[in-house]
Amino acid sequence: MTIFEGSEGSVNGYFKGKLIVSRPLGDGRTLENYKKEAMRVLIEAMRDGHQLDHIKKLSYKTLKNFRYETLVKQPNTEEKDFVLFTLLILIKLGAVDEDGVKEGLLTCKRKKLS
Repeated sequence: MTIFEGSEGSVNGYFKGKLIVSRPLGDGRTLENYKKEAMRVLIEAMRDGHQLDHIKKLSYKTLKNFRYETLVKQPNTEEKDFVLFTLLILIKLGAVDEDGVKEGLLTCKRKKLS
């Protein structure tokens, strides 16, 4: 997995001890914006009639598939964003600890070049 660093750094998602997603920060992309978009996805799913337990199961399935599947092609931006949103939804629902040791988020500032 490659770290995608923006002008302000990156937000990186871990699941079962493995880096599964990295998204850039900067140019209007902030962790708060990613969280707001994840909430929009969660609310939309609930409006479509999905129960929270069902959303949790689908979210875990998405992360497990993304973690264990051999990638045939590199995921595109929308797919990477969706994986981050899925992890943020699980954090919001209390199923994953944001600062967990093996699962959660790691926000990194931009690497300083000498």
